[in-house]
Amino acid sequence: MKRGYFSLESSDDYEFDAFVVYCDADRLWVHGVLLKHLENCNLNVCVHDRDFDVGEPILNSVEKYMAKSWKIIVVLSNNFAKSEWCQWEIALVQERRRRQGKEVLVLVMYQQIDSKHMITPLKALLDTTPYLSYKEGFGENLFWTAVDKDIHKPLDIPPTSIF
Repeated sequence: MKRGYFSLESSDDYEFDAFVVYCDADRLWVHGVLLKHLENCNLNVCVHDRDFDVGEPILNSVEKYMAKSWKIIVVLSNNFAKSEWCQWEIALVQERRRRQGKEVLVLVMYQQIDSKHMITPLKALLDTTPYLSYKEGFGENLFWTAVDKDIHKPLDIPPTSIF
């Protein structure tokens, strides 16, 4: 810092490789498919219903464990777009993106979101951040390759002034 340099963050600076934000209605796919794949790739993934501290308020835990995670994976669906809880999590995700750049997010479109469920913050996120669309079967291997690549991609830290 004294010479005008600062260290860049790496995944080694975090307890988890990824934190997964999802709607509980999509839990079967998240736990049965997404987590299974990521953990088979030796990634340490944080999900709320398994990794949070018992007895600690959920609001505190979400912020705490997002901060302990290198990347944030957001599983998007109609269920997600309709959930007020998920809308609050999108606000946290957007703040993290502002601080660390768009590479901190891995957006997974699990289910196309109908226009009647598209809220402004979610639309803004989708308009400014690339996302990966999941479709079982044809192209699924390409999808998983892209997810793995995005999780391992270095952060594109926004410019910082150091005085």
